[in-house]
Amino acid sequence: MTYENYFPRGVAGHAAFCNRLEERKRLARNVKTGQHTLLMSPRRYGKTSLVNYVIDEINFPVGNADLFVAVDATHIEQRILSGIKMLLNHVCGSVEQVLRSLRDYFKRLDTQWTIGTQGVHLILSPANKDHDAATTIMEALLALEYLLEQKNKRAVIFLDEMQEIGEVAEGKGIEGAIRHVAQQSKYLSFIFSGSNRHLLRYMFYDKARPLYKLCDRINLERISEKDYAKHLSKLSQKRWRKSLSDESLSRIFALTERHPYHMNNLCLRLWESELKQLPQPEDIESTWLQFAKEDRLEVARELSMLSAGQRKILICVASGYNQKLTGKEFLKKINMTSSSVTESLQILEQKDYVEKHKSEYRIIDPLIKTMLNVYFEV
Repeated sequence: MTYENYFPRGVAGHAAFCNRLEERKRLARNVKTGQHTLLMSPRRYGKTSLVNYVIDEINFPVGNADLFVAVDATHIEQRILSGIKMLLNHVCGSVEQVLRSLRDYFKRLDTQWTIGTQGVHLILSPANKDHDAATTIMEALLALEYLLEQKNKRAVIFLDEMQEIGEVAEGKGIEGAIRHVAQQSKYLSFIFSGSNRHLLRYMFYDKARPLYKLCDRINLERISEKDYAKHLSKLSQKRWRKSLSDESLSRIFALTERHPYHMNNLCLRLWESELKQLPQPEDIESTWLQFAKEDRLEVARELSMLSAGQRKILICVASGYNQKLTGKEFLKKINMTSSSVTESLQILEQKDYVEKHKSEYRIIDPLIKTMLNVYFEV
C-alpha cells in the first residue's frame, strides 16, 4: 500500500490535510467576497495545495498560471493567457456562445479569437505592432471579467511564482495591467503566491509599485505539534495498528521542525519502510540522516553559490549561534566585520535560507541545518 496520499511529495490532496482550518476559511471567504489574496510562506509550505483544496471545497472554477522560470514578458503573457483559456473552458457553455460574447466585447479591438477542436484558443494578433504584453494581458483579463458578468458566475485566477513578473523589464507595466483589472473586477478574484518572500514584499508593499496593498495577505506558518500528533497517530494505527510513542513523535518534530515538506518526506519513508514494528527514535534518526546523505551533493552545489562569509554565518546559525550576531564576541569568532555580517544576513534572509523569529535567527530548511551540523564545523 502506498501512503503518498497522506504524505505527498507534491501537491497535497484532502487526505493529507491535518489543519490549515483558519487559512482555508479565510481564503474561501476572500474568494467568495471578491477580496484578492496574497499567500506568503517559504518554499514547500503547501501554498498550491491550500489553493487547490479551497477552490475544490467551494467549487469555484479556477485558471492557473505558473510563472516559474518565465524568462521574459512574452512567456508571462502566454502563461497568463493559458490560465484565462482554462477558465473559459470551465465557465462558458457552447463554442457558439463564447464566440458571440467575445465578438461583442472585442468588436472595437484588433484582437482575434479562434475556436479549436480542443476548446477555446486565444490568439492575439493586434494590428498595432507596438501592442505590448501588459496591454494584451489587460484586454484578455477584462474580456474574461466581461464573460463572467454575462454568465453571472464568479471565478478565480491563481498566479503562482508571482515574483517572476517583477524580474522582467516590462514587469511594472504588467503589474499595472493586473491592478487595473483587479480594482474593477466583480466576478474575477485573484490569488497570488510565490517562493521568494523578499521580492513579493517589495512587489506588494512598496508604495511605488502598482500592486501596493491590493491584497489581503495570508501567512502560512508551520502546523502545530498537536495537530500533527493527531494526524500521525491516526495513520500509525492504519499502518501498524498502534499509535506512535511520544518519544518518536518528539523526534520527528525535532528533526523536521514541522517543516511541511520534510514532515511528509520523512513520514512517507517511514510508513513505506519494511519496519514490522512502530518506528523508534533511532529508526527516525537514521532515516533522517539518510536523507541528509542522499541530498548532500545537491545542497553543497546550492551552498557553493553563496559567498564564503554567507556560508560561514549559515554554519554558525545552524550550530546554535542565533543572537547577537554583530556582537564583538561573535565577530571575533568568525573574523568578519559588523557590516559584512549584516549584509550577509540580509542576503541569506532574501534568499530564504534564514529568518528572524522574534530576536533569534534560524535556518528555514531543517535538512540543510542537519547537513551543516553533520558535515561542516564552525
